[in-house]
Amino acid sequence: MQKISVKRLAADLKAFLSKISIDCWAACLYFLCMPFTVVQTPVGSLLKVITMPVVAVLGVKIFLGKTKTLQANSVHFVYGAYIILCFAQLLLFRGEEAKVTTSDMVQAFLVLLLISMRVYNKEEQKMIENIWIIVGIICTIVCITSTTTINQYENRIQIYILGYEEDVNQYPMYFTMPLVVAIKRIIEKSKLLPLYAVLIVSILYSVLKLGSRGGLIGIVCGIFACILFGAKSLKSKIGIMAAVAVVAVVVVLVFFPLLPEDVQQRFTVQSVVETGGTGRVDIWKFSLNYTFEKPERIMFGSGLLSTYSIFPSTAKVSNVVCHNQFIQTFFDQGIFGLALYIATYAVCIGRNIRKNPYYAAAMVAIFGFSMSLTMYVLKPYINVLMMCAMCFESDNHVNALRKDNEDA
Repeated sequence: MQKISVKRLAADLKAFLSKISIDCWAACLYFLCMPFTVVQTPVGSLLKVITMPVVAVLGVKIFLGKTKTLQANSVHFVYGAYIILCFAQLLLFRGEEAKVTTSDMVQAFLVLLLISMRVYNKEEQKMIENIWIIVGIICTIVCITSTTTINQYENRIQIYILGYEEDVNQYPMYFTMPLVVAIKRIIEKSKLLPLYAVLIVSILYSVLKLGSRGGLIGIVCGIFACILFGAKSLKSKIGIMAAVAVVAVVVVLVFFPLLPEDVQQRFTVQSVVETGGTGRVDIWKFSLNYTFEKPERIMFGSGLLSTYSIFPSTAKVSNVVCHNQFIQTFFDQGIFGLALYIATYAVCIGRNIRKNPYYAAAMVAIFGFSMSLTMYVLKPYINVLMMCAMCFESDNHVNALRKDNEDA
């Protein structure tokens, strides 16, 4: 009986893998290497090194006509329009940071197109989601096992990836896709349900251990968006909310007391009020006041990442970014840039809220993170954009398109 089960398992695995294209493997490799963004090599970051063969494989397949179905969608068009605006702004403002960031954005957009314009089947979608679970496990292990603190005055842990330092406020974004996929598997009552439950609790503890208030906001936004978009009935939503409440109580009563006292203190209302969000509120006030001083700044902004030159000379602060992507975009690119940035969120959520609601929830989590981060080219943000732009056979309009191509 056991031999039959093993043979059946092997056969099922072989059948599953036979449906995974090289395009999907390339995308999976790219996503899997996201945590290694900060790891440097003689020719750039490790992720960029991995990106080169990924782009080569996907590009060659298109050039040779091996990819039968390609589809552009609203995410490509709106985010593409935003990239064009960033590029056009270089004619007016050519700061070094602006040139480097715009170049990185263009490169990221090209990778986004190569990965997300293909149509992936159901097995490939599952494979990609499995990769995100693996990414979540890797990131939680790194976080939970870290013991080095930021400095002698703070007991917040410092994250190192293969010896390279990662920003502790950006690191919680790495949990975005693993979190929503784990919640999806639980709501859909998939196999290995206990694993996903443990992963979610581990993610919550990791964010608390990092002492990132903005990270906690993003994670909480993602959880509630998953419930709102993913659970079909009101009864299901209430039941899941009750389960979330129980998990929250366990985390607060069991894991929160394990944190150093100064890290616990960071999550109190009193700490937020006294520190002004570690000075962020003052930066936001200055940024908005500066922009509203002149109509041309309201319309067109002051230039991409012009805060690098304006803040030190005018605001007299040590920070060089707004630590809020919406305010940063308004400061840099005015009302036009802000409108396109908001539109990117709208199309990412709108095209996924029915067919892939958990990807839409990931974008809501990114919205939460953006309240305290500037993240033009942060890889977790770009990767969520990719997931929201991806096309799957399960989508009705994609099925119709593939059928037309096959008939042709």
